[in-house]
Amino acid sequence: MAQLVLTGQIRGQSTTLCSFTIAVDGGARVGPDTVVLDQSIFTIPDTDTAVDIEAAAVDQTKYGTLTAHLDIDADGTVQATFPPGDNWPPPTVSPSAVGQTVIMTVHFSPLRDVTEQARLSLDQTGGDYPGSPPAPAPGDMSFRNPGVTLPPAAYSPPPAVTDTTFIASPSVAGGAIQVETLSVTPDGEAVVLQLPGVDAPQLVAVYWPSSVSRDPGAPPASFLVYFHAGMAQNSPAFYNDARDRHDPATGGTYPFGWDYQFFGLLNYLQYIGDPFLANPFAKGLALQLDNAGSDVVLVLPLARVASTPCDEVSSFADADFLQEYLPEIQAFMCRRTGNFGSGPIDRLAMASFSSGHAALTCFLGNSTNQAHPLYLDTLQEVYLFDPHADLVIETLGPLVQVAAWAARGTSGSKVARLYTQNDPAQLAPLLAQLGVTAPGPAPFDAATPDDRFSLTSLPLAAWNALATQLGSGVPYANTGQVHQVMSALMLTDALRRSRL
Repeated sequence: MAQLVLTGQIRGQSTTLCSFTIAVDGGARVGPDTVVLDQSIFTIPDTDTAVDIEAAAVDQTKYGTLTAHLDIDADGTVQATFPPGDNWPPPTVSPSAVGQTVIMTVHFSPLRDVTEQARLSLDQTGGDYPGSPPAPAPGDMSFRNPGVTLPPAAYSPPPAVTDTTFIASPSVAGGAIQVETLSVTPDGEAVVLQLPGVDAPQLVAVYWPSSVSRDPGAPPASFLVYFHAGMAQNSPAFYNDARDRHDPATGGTYPFGWDYQFFGLLNYLQYIGDPFLANPFAKGLALQLDNAGSDVVLVLPLARVASTPCDEVSSFADADFLQEYLPEIQAFMCRRTGNFGSGPIDRLAMASFSSGHAALTCFLGNSTNQAHPLYLDTLQEVYLFDPHADLVIETLGPLVQVAAWAARGTSGSKVARLYTQNDPAQLAPLLAQLGVTAPGPAPFDAATPDDRFSLTSLPLAAWNALATQLGSGVPYANTGQVHQVMSALMLTDALRRSRL
């Protein structure tokens, strides 16, 4: 006979908050013969045996039940097969006085890989695709037809671009915005992960560059959490559109409706046309990250339509939640490459675009967070991309919180960057708290001597002049067009200057 020893881990630590059962050769499911601390010990035949294993977490909503299968051949060889999920490392087999001992550990995770479901949700066919002709009133669905190949052809990696406009380094010189034309191929993995039992965000897109090692013994990764523009401002125009894909269980469009998937995730990960010459609405975050040569992992939470900005991303405004879930993302992605180690992340950056600054403010302005190590020490960089376009009063709000954060905790290494088309004179009192002084007429990049705090002033006139020079199909004749191009290009600049 042989012994099968099963253990579970949660967040890298052994746990007793789970139970194990097995079925041998298709027989009845049974519990362990013995439980010693966190070990469930079963007696099994050691030849020509098939063993089906179930590992059930106490918290079913969060962790669920995981399975594995063992085949033991006549010569005692053990072969293990697992369903997708990367929750089980290979078994350890060793001889003992009573026959061989097979030891297996399951890693419970609060994350589920739903990249395939996200991919299929982006199919531009079928009656539940909201752009399908003939569309009911209001009829014009052209804004849902980007004119390029979208999933379900592919999801990861984001598509490469050729002869495409990127921001140059430096971004401003000689009183003008500087750009360059490059071809960039993303070198990393993009996945969509579901957070069961969480109200918002229920999904996050993760882009893990190949330059960030996932091998055993690799250092912890640095992360960038990016808050996209809020959803409620465009509802019920499309996020709650009755024509959109609905969850058959809940009847809701969140999170797998086409509009949520396209406008909330895919449109941020990739470019759809040149971001300056043709389409500044697609942000190409993965391409900007790779072009900057930044060794940082992108996490893009999918906000939901809600009554307040804080409710749109409720869990990601909580430092305790991020302290748990960012390391869970790191562990999940490392297990995909066979690395079953677990630990804290390294440094953290946060970025926000447009009304996404309100979600960032929900995190920075939370008084409980302000005493938390993640706020004080782990969070080291903050980037603001044109908070609310030309509304200066809306820019002041997040700046107040950024200045307060920058002065707390390990303040000597913190970085803050503001990219704005606002009149810098109206922001001067707050910028002075960061030690940044506007040098003169815009456009300009003003920074402290150590380049930890900076203001990049990029007004409409400067973008319009560049558009005229390059013959852009987007004239940048209004602040709304400038608002979009800011985030489509300037993350590259922030990451080039990053200290993560």
